[in-house]
Amino acid sequence: MTISSVLIVKLGAVGDCVHTLYALRALRLAFPKAKIGWVVEGKSAGVVKGHPDLDEVIVFPRKEISAALKAGKIGDAIGAYRRFVKDLRGVKYETAVDFQNLFKSGFAARASGARQRIGFRRLREANFLFTNRWIKPYPGARHAIEKYFSLLRPLGIDKIPDDVHIHVPDEKKEAVDLFWRENNLHKKRVVAVNPEASWPNKKLGADKYARAIDELAAQSIQSVIIWGPKEEQSAQSLRGACRAKPLLAPPTDIKELYYLLSRCDAYLGNDSGPMHMAAAAGIGVAGVFGPSDPDRVGPWTERGIVVSSEALCSPCWKRKCPMPGVYCMDKITSTQLVKAVHDVLEGA
Repeated sequence: MTISSVLIVKLGAVGDCVHTLYALRALRLAFPKAKIGWVVEGKSAGVVKGHPDLDEVIVFPRKEISAALKAGKIGDAIGAYRRFVKDLRGVKYETAVDFQNLFKSGFAARASGARQRIGFRRLREANFLFTNRWIKPYPGARHAIEKYFSLLRPLGIDKIPDDVHIHVPDEKKEAVDLFWRENNLHKKRVVAVNPEASWPNKKLGADKYARAIDELAAQSIQSVIIWGPKEEQSAQSLRGACRAKPLLAPPTDIKELYYLLSRCDAYLGNDSGPMHMAAAAGIGVAGVFGPSDPDRVGPWTERGIVVSSEALCSPCWKRKCPMPGVYCMDKITSTQLVKAVHDVLEGA
């Protein structure tokens, strides 16, 4: 089979885009001369911009459109959307693959003008109105990455590659390299600790991370607390709750954070975009899970360990726990966290 051009449609969260990098790599290996583009939202664009397997990145201006609509500037919103569609149709893609299965992603696939638009058969947000080749996930596909590869079967692709990464230009490495030198981290075992997550009930209590950080410090393991936009205050609070006074990572964008993670020995933290970035970076990953399903969105790496309470109600995929607190997360202990870090550092 020969494909001259293919458009990847994956707009959403950082972790979802990291999962789709495996499909990108497979497409490039299968069609080395094809034109490959990607439609993505601005918040996750750092995952794919500059990637050597991509020829074009088209950013869906969601923020710009939302801000214009909120301000009552309908004309500005329409103008932003028209510019997006013009960019999208400029290449005339032959095939579009919609990995998101939402109304907006289906709309983007249809707006590209691609004659073949591959998507999931599952009815969701009327996505089926925009795709014309509907695929069911193949039997036994549990993880999101495996399900994504179901969409590539019509293109003759079924093998998931290993060599996946986020492209980081040299200038994005400078601040992290300086941080490493100033804190003499090249001589230490370093664990990136992430206490944040997009869902409030995916967050493990900061007190448990603080106890784990102190225990790791007593064993000469250096913790670095990572943080993203609007998370610095909670990162500072966690640091203040620790006796060992772990390091606070410098401000980072997606590429800088990926590079920082790649320099660490392990990741300890909640189910989140940085967890999936750490897995792609090839370091040990101890991922903390409660309401979400690790079989579906766990760390895609042989060096990954899932930390959970194994509560009977988990996974529930609920954004709000009906019980006091967050039952499945409250049962997880700092002892579990420390053991998981040791296990991934030792290659268990």
